[in-house]
Amino acid sequence: MKTFALFLSLLLAAGHAGFAQASTSPAGGQSADAARFVARPPLSDSTQQLVHKLFKRARLFGVISAVSGGVLLSSGVMYDRRGESFRDTGFSLVGGGAGLTIGILNLGQFSRRRERAVLAALERGQPLPAYAVRWLPLIGR
Repeated sequence: MKTFALFLSLLLAAGHAGFAQASTSPAGGQSADAARFVARPPLSDSTQQLVHKLFKRARLFGVISAVSGGVLLSSGVMYDRRGESFRDTGFSLVGGGAGLTIGILNLGQFSRRRERAVLAALERGQPLPAYAVRWLPLIGR
């Protein structure tokens, strides 16, 4: 919970500092385009570690879901091959297929490439994407 509060305060502070910047032409003859390229301070290590932990846990959940879904799906296929009832076969096929699909989609959504893109977006001052915000409560545990 402390980590979530720290991350939220850092995110709010970064957003507040972005609104406080002036959009007028700076003195000294520089154009407004040159003022946009003012160097921002890099992300703190704790923020980078928090985003990495978020994506790492989400990838782990994806692996667990995909493996358990695959096991359940294969048991449904085996039930069907043996001629078992629909109660065993159907529920295993449907549940296993859903778990496998959720796991694979989760692995794609929280890939290392997306993690690098989110870190780059945070450095540019953009907020954390909505799909990643939903996973924030899982970090504190």
